[in-house]
Amino acid sequence: MRRYSRVREKLLNALHRLATREGDVRERLRAAHWPLNQLTAQELPPELLEDWESIMHRLTRKGPERDAAGDVLNSALEHTMQSIRNSTGRAIANDIYRLYMAFVTARGL
Repeated sequence: MRRYSRVREKLLNALHRLATREGDVRERLRAAHWPLNQLTAQELPPELLEDWESIMHRLTRKGPERDAAGDVLNSALEHTMQSIRNSTGRAIANDIYRLYMAFVTARGL
């Protein structure tokens, strides 16, 4: 358990932000992204890696928004959140919940 205590902390923090932050699902996903983005592939249990990578990809799939000169106008997260639908946001939020539950179940917490 101790090996994955930081993972547990970050996943729980993301889940807490999803559940308690004000705003629509996009606002709550922006908040949940912060602790999820602090995790690295090396510290995650191998069985969770693919799901975590999928979530992170879907949160930032559009990449940063750039102007004609190539300067970043909006981060990849912000650019993606500006265009996703509520149903997509709910699906990502559900997958974050499922990721946490898979972690808890696998680690017997």
